[in-house]
Parts: sequence; C-alpha cells; structure tokens
Amino acid sequence: MTNHQTMLKIFILEDNADFLNFLESTLRNYIMIEALHAEIKFTTQSATDLLDAVDLEEINDCLFLLDIDIPGSSVSGIDIATILRKKSLYADIMFITSHTEEALSILAHKIAPLDLIDKSVLFEVEARLRSNIVYAIKRLKARQLQSPRLFNYSIDSNLFTVILDELLYIQTTPGISGTLELHAEREIATFPGNLKEVSLQYPTLFRCHRSILLNPTHISKLDTHGRFVYMDNQDKLEVSIRRVSALRQVMMTANKPQSATNDLSNDA
Repeated sequence: MTNHQTMLKIFILEDNADFLNFLESTLRNYIMIEALHAEIKFTTQSATDLLDAVDLEEINDCLFLLDIDIPGSSVSGIDIATILRKKSLYADIMFITSHTEEALSILAHKIAPLDLIDKSVLFEVEARLRSNIVYAIKRLKARQLQSPRLFNYSIDSNLFTVILDELLYIQTTPGISGTLELHAEREIATFPGNLKEVSLQYPTLFRCHRSILLNPTHISKLDTHGRFVYMDNQDKLEVSIRRVSALRQVMMTANKPQSATNDLSNDA
C-alpha cells in the first residue's frame, strides 16, 4: 500500500560551506527527532545550481532557505526568490543573511518571505528554523485540505492525501464502527471517518449505497437488473434500488462511453 503523505521539500542556498553544513545538520536532526513530514531535497553554494535543481512548476510544497548575497554570482538570493514568487504564491521563502539591511529591497520585490533571519546570532537561527519549518508544514497541510483535486484523510495525527481522480470508491468497513476503507488506483487504506461527512465534503463522489461512495468516472459497467456496478479494477459494488436511475444519470453526465455501460437492462 502506498500512502501519499504531506511532505515539505526543503532547498538551501548558502555561500559559506561551514554555515551551509550547520543549516543542513540542524534541520536534519530536528526533522528526525520530531518525525516531521519534511525532507531536505537540495543544498548548494551556487544560485544557478539551485535553479537547475528546482522544477518551477512544482514548488507549492517547497520551503526555500536563501542567502541574499552570493559572492561571485550574478544571481542573488533576492533574484531567485523573485523568480520563485512569480511561479508560486504558496512556496515558502526564508532569507538567512548577514545583510539584514536588504529588508527594504525584499519588500520592494513583493516576495512576502516567511522570515528574515540574521545569521550572526546562531542560537536565534536555530530556534527560528525550528519554528518556521513547523509553521510551513502546517501551511502546506491547510492548503491540501482545501484542494478540490485531493482527497484527504487522517490516521492519528498524520495527514494522507490521494489524488481525487485516482480514487475508485470508499466503503464502510464491515464489523468496525466508524472506520472507512478507501480503494484507489494504487492503494487501499483504512481510516476513521463517517461516510455521510465525506459525501458532504466531496460532492463529486456518488453514494450508490448507504455503505458505499464511488467515483463515477471509474465505473466500467452498470447492471441495473442485478443492481451492481463494476469499477475499472473489476470490483463489484452493490447499488441501492433507489439509486439506480440516479447513478445512470450521473454516468451520462460524467460522459462515460456507451461501450462502458453495455449489457444494461431495464430497472427492476
């Protein structure tokens, strides 16, 4: 089973090798000790190497720690931050620098950083790194909860996500009250939940039975006589007699090809 956990991806740009090692080790230790959903993806002393390592179309779940002044480089940390912000309003950016007087320039570029930290005060750097990474993770989780393209569920304090288009169906778990079973293209998972609440939160899912919510785009065939529906993965799900006609209409709305709904009989 594959679970898609919220994961904050961290990129670090720092021209001083010793300070770069300090930032990386501090973050790695904190992530490991606190079991945070974050990972350090790339660290470098080169502004151009950082840009080469980043997919600018996929940075909404990223945190960038940027030094402002990079000696010998025509590209500064502010230049990189400006590029990142033009591509995403959601990527988090922190400046860690000895040039705190650059704050006005940051405002002028409308970068809206998460923080500006003076690297000369080491104990403050460490404390603010920790608080900011936790805050960035919370921001990322909140954005995923609001995304209409993702299905979200929690197990204990961990948030998991599934691309909504890949979700096949959700059903109550037989014999276990308050537990739901999710079936997606690449995973099966059980989690605490209530089917009615899920149906209200995700209106594109169709409640074909009191114990089943399905994704109409993954229906392979509807048997109106036996009152069953077959999904893309060939799972056979029960359909309530009261929901057969409505499900047929939903399938038409979802533009399912006629060949996918063959062998239909009249409603019983």
